Amino acid sequence: MVDGTGLENRQVNSLAGSNPVPSASVCMKNKKTLAVLSLLRKILEIFSSLFLSIYLFQLVQGDFNFLLLYAAFNAAAGCVLNFLLMKNMQPDNANFIFRLSIACEIISILMLLIMQENLLSVIWLFALIQRFAKNAHYVVYEVTLIRSTKTQSLSSYVAGINIIGGMITLVAPLMMGYTITNFSWYVVFIMMLIDAIVSAIVATKVDFSVIDNGFHPIKFWKKAFKNRTMREAYFVSYLKRLSGTDGVLEYLLPVVLFLTLGTEFSIGNYDSLFSVVYIIMLEAVRILNRKGRVKRFYVPLALLMLISAANMVADFNTFSILLFYFTIKTGGALIALEGSSMIYAVGNKENLSSYTREHHFTWNLFLSLGNLTGIAITYIIYNNFYSQEVFASVILVLMVFFVMQAYGLQRIEQKLQNA
Repeated sequence: MVDGTGLENRQVNSLAGSNPVPSASVCMKNKKTLAVLSLLRKILEIFSSLFLSIYLFQLVQGDFNFLLLYAAFNAAAGCVLNFLLMKNMQPDNANFIFRLSIACEIISILMLLIMQENLLSVIWLFALIQRFAKNAHYVVYEVTLIRSTKTQSLSSYVAGINIIGGMITLVAPLMMGYTITNFSWYVVFIMMLIDAIVSAIVATKVDFSVIDNGFHPIKFWKKAFKNRTMREAYFVSYLKRLSGTDGVLEYLLPVVLFLTLGTEFSIGNYDSLFSVVYIIMLEAVRILNRKGRVKRFYVPLALLMLISAANMVADFNTFSILLFYFTIKTGGALIALEGSSMIYAVGNKENLSSYTREHHFTWNLFLSLGNLTGIAITYIIYNNFYSQEVFASVILVLMVFFVMQAYGLQRIEQKLQNA
């Protein structure tokens, strides 16, 4: 998917398309190269999702409203860019779009290095360039991966990438936090720049191919929204981004952790530590997927996060904050991954797999709407509920929607299993 949450087992048929499959030699070369690109991108994603918000928070001297405006701009820009990319991506320009995404990533990092404290003077240009880099990367990357991997082997391929990516999450946050605390932000910026440059070099080895099936969202909507399961799936996606780790919490949690723990090293240390549990949970879910069993853990995990959020409101201290972060980093991230997987499976089940681009765009449209709703809720509470526990109160409200998402996800999961 183009917002970057990644591929998972049940996406295969819904993206397969009808174009001729590339040759075996091209497929093998692409799979190896795309695996390397995925891992390089994982490092950049860890930086942008965990530490960039803290850096901006420091630049604006604790003005959280600015971060909310920045988040809203990203959500709106991402929706527009997604439409333009889906509409205009073709086999003859996919190569250019992907390399342009990496070039934009390099430019955004150079802006961090060159502008330093003056970044705020060009902050909206920076946000737009970085948003394009992310959207363009995932639009081309995921379709190319599907077209380069046989249906029978995609699940095992993605599982392998997830395991190696999990290893990166054990090391990268800790190393970034240590470097920022003991050296400077700019050393980490240079590390990210090297990562992006290596990605650009590796990308020259990929033979990109995309599905050439046009883009007709209105035609797709006439079919999709008549289907109750599809409507439920998109609503669950809306709730996912409203309350999940890739919505406003992506900006809120790093700030809460920074204000509580005081150093980037401590944040990276806990993030890496909690990743151990997440990897174990991910492997357990992979076994359940392989056995074809219905997963009934969504609601219990979501209720656990709601309880931990309520505990923060009742007793806002370091322990309660870390307890919630542990639950959202493990169970919350797992539910988010399962939600991403589910949307592909629904499209395939309802015989709408030929509308790959339209399905992607509609999904991401609901994700963006959910993101903007979460930002609006956060803004209202933050600016009208003046107390030390204001951030905890925001999180508690968001977790109510998270439980609703988990319930909807479990209902759809059962429908797919019984189909």
